[in-house]
Amino acid sequence: MSNLDFVKKLYKGKNCYSDHMSDEELNLIYIGSKVEDIIVSLLNRKKIVFLTGNPGDGKTYLIKRHLEEFLKLNVYIELDLNSVANYEEVAKKIISCYEKNEPAIVAVNEYPFYLLCKVFKHLSADIYEETMKVKKDCIVYDLPDSSIKKIAIVDLNERSLLNMDQTLISDLIDKIVTLLESDEIQNKQLRRNLDALKNEAVRRQILDLFSFAATSCDHFAVRDILGAISFMLTACATDEYEDFAYYDAIFESSNCLLSVIQQFDPIFLTQPSLDEALWNGELTSGWYLEPPDKWPNSQEFDDYVDEAVNCFKSIKRKYYFEHENGKALAELQPDEIKRCTNIFISFESQKRQIKERLIKSINKLFLPSSDEKKILRIWTTHRYDFSMDSSTAISCRYIDSSELDIKMPRPNDWLEGMEYVPNHIILKPIRCDEPKLVLDVDFLRTLDAVEHGYPVGLLASQYEQAVSTFFRQLVDRSLSNDNDDGEIIVACRKKNYKKSVFITDDDKYYFED
Repeated sequence: MSNLDFVKKLYKGKNCYSDHMSDEELNLIYIGSKVEDIIVSLLNRKKIVFLTGNPGDGKTYLIKRHLEEFLKLNVYIELDLNSVANYEEVAKKIISCYEKNEPAIVAVNEYPFYLLCKVFKHLSADIYEETMKVKKDCIVYDLPDSSIKKIAIVDLNERSLLNMDQTLISDLIDKIVTLLESDEIQNKQLRRNLDALKNEAVRRQILDLFSFAATSCDHFAVRDILGAISFMLTACATDEYEDFAYYDAIFESSNCLLSVIQQFDPIFLTQPSLDEALWNGELTSGWYLEPPDKWPNSQEFDDYVDEAVNCFKSIKRKYYFEHENGKALAELQPDEIKRCTNIFISFESQKRQIKERLIKSINKLFLPSSDEKKILRIWTTHRYDFSMDSSTAISCRYIDSSELDIKMPRPNDWLEGMEYVPNHIILKPIRCDEPKLVLDVDFLRTLDAVEHGYPVGLLASQYEQAVSTFFRQLVDRSLSNDNDDGEIIVACRKKNYKKSVFITDDDKYYFED
């Protein structure tokens, strides 16, 4: 098999599994990860390690790569629990390791892992309880009560290979480019693709797209990353995408990583003067490689509008990656992505400011003109017809921001150093763990949009419903306070104004704007 054929097959999901590759092929696509050091350290300390994750996350491959080292440590190894018919036999071997203080490692997908735990429950209550506790404590918000004893779980679902410095991705691209260049390349477009990826500015733009994908906080398995790079480079050598440049291929595939990247396609970034110049073929200088060889205003497209549009899309993508001013176009990517990412990056140093910003945005969900950030109003809405937005919100209670806390998840101590990107934060009362409002990336971007004036009526209702449930739970647990002077705030959400109702001691009431 040629190197080109090998790289092309990485796009086919099942061919990215270690079971289908020789040791030589596995070494060609090796992605180094700090998880390996963590696992080796745990086994040296005679721990029982459950290596969990989705198919294609690299569980079997990781064990195979360190097999000789593990055998020297006399580790009991189960490469794939999916291939085991009798879970009880495996469970008994693990129990034996547990009792004899011997190391073990078991690669297992999520569902078989829980089936194995059910067997533990019947054979050894102590091991079952310890395993369940460790599973619950893999990712924590605070320091746990105690560290692991004999059992450790390393969940590759929690590992993010799209770390923010992009070192792993850059190294992997280098490997695949070098691998392809070692063949005699006949395909002209493939040659252009490889030349482009050796250009530092082009490489930086590509890595930035992977960084944007990382901000989605979706989990991408090793096979997803390999498939994305493979398709980007070698789609041009397939019948379906013949002669596709890398800058078109990266926005065309159904690969789950490239599907996320597609939302950052430069064709969505509008700059009228630039678009006109690209359409008319006026930008002939400033290209890192060769300029386009045809333009949308060419006579050959006079009777073919769709083809002219496709030509324009391709040129704009080429400009994004291969023009000296492409970086300026990249800066038009949505600011809410950068602001949301900054929440996680600056969380510890700006915790108070982030909390107040979130409180302000939640208040704006119900009263867009609100600028309150020191108190979180408890709002109530009602509607008879669920096909219509609730136009009125009522608030007679609140909770002070000093009584609320925000927390961000992190790996537990035994996973220290693992490539991890948090995908949510929580808002909760300081005095207790419940209730809590989980703010994932989409939720945070929604609140950012509200803060910057996006019409509340155009938002998905799920976020308002989640906040309303949080409000009810705060009230039910007596964690909120009555508004001062018995104030009842009536917010007209559509017209963006409010009136306050005050009830006097003699049971009379009056309004204030």
